[in-house]
Amino acid sequence: MAGENAATVSKQRIDWIDAAKGLTIILVVMEHTTFGVQNAVGHLPLVFGTIAEFAKPFRMPLFFLVAGLFAYKALYGDLRKFADSKIVHFAYFYVLWSVIQIGTKILIPHEGAWAVTHVDLLMIPIQPFAVLWFIYALALFFMTLRLLRSARPFFIFFFAVALYFTQLDTGWMLLDEFAWRFVWFVAGVYGAKQVFEIADWARAQPAKGLALGLLLLACVASVVFSRLIDIRSLELLMGFAGGAAAVMLVSILASAGYAKPLSWVGKHSLYIFLSFFLPMAVIRVGMVKLGFENGDLITFIATTVAVISPIIVFRLLEKTPLSFLYVRPDAFRLTAPQSFKPSIVMAAGGD
Repeated sequence: MAGENAATVSKQRIDWIDAAKGLTIILVVMEHTTFGVQNAVGHLPLVFGTIAEFAKPFRMPLFFLVAGLFAYKALYGDLRKFADSKIVHFAYFYVLWSVIQIGTKILIPHEGAWAVTHVDLLMIPIQPFAVLWFIYALALFFMTLRLLRSARPFFIFFFAVALYFTQLDTGWMLLDEFAWRFVWFVAGVYGAKQVFEIADWARAQPAKGLALGLLLLACVASVVFSRLIDIRSLELLMGFAGGAAAVMLVSILASAGYAKPLSWVGKHSLYIFLSFFLPMAVIRVGMVKLGFENGDLITFIATTVAVISPIIVFRLLEKTPLSFLYVRPDAFRLTAPQSFKPSIVMAAGGD
């Protein structure tokens, strides 16, 4: 079974996995920065606006696909460990950083997208705030598959696809994002063997892998910019096409030794997801107030700072009392403390 393959290799370091995570987080930060700059300068940055639109069909699908690759062992393993690493783990960071983000925006009043109140704090349990929805969604995905683990993978995948085609639009982010994204997590869990085979093939046949990957991305671009992406079935196909292309290309880059920057970012992806919002906003607002008008330049600098600065902050805080911002304290664990072995907080795998 595909999941068994994922469980077998889960203890090994797959070189391209971190690169794929790095690519995803950079695309996420870039998108949020791009539209923030659009609001600030009054127009969409030409280059980064185009990239953001192009990447939309596969940006989050790739994230959830990769998140599911090593999930099989947890889904079928010890319940206490599962609850600790896949529920309490995500709940801790979700609640902590929701309070930090909302609190920051309350303390720094601003119109438009920044306008939040104490009501948003009360809504944390049922209405995810900003980009933090992905943490909540991951916990729900794990819980759902844990409950459905006795069902055949085919039926689970069919259920996920059916949810996708409901095009749920209730206004409640948790429900809507679950219906939209669950299929990718399921594909990662039960299609892990195929994903690894695609990466292995591309690494073994780099010329063919590069050609196919670029062809798939060209297909994504043609569908996106022709506006055919609004057709739900094509959106689903382009998600798989873009995800497959990304897996092949980052696998080739990693094999050739060119993916180290992406891998470095990927290894610290959770830190970035949690705290990129503040440096992104500070740089964006500061550059606009200083008179910068080039939206692409502002987006590039703000995205770069927003990706790198959370990693620097984590390194500065990891051995201080403030380390709880990025590393879950033992007091918030259901299993034995992990003080005696290295621990890296992974965006999709718990700590």
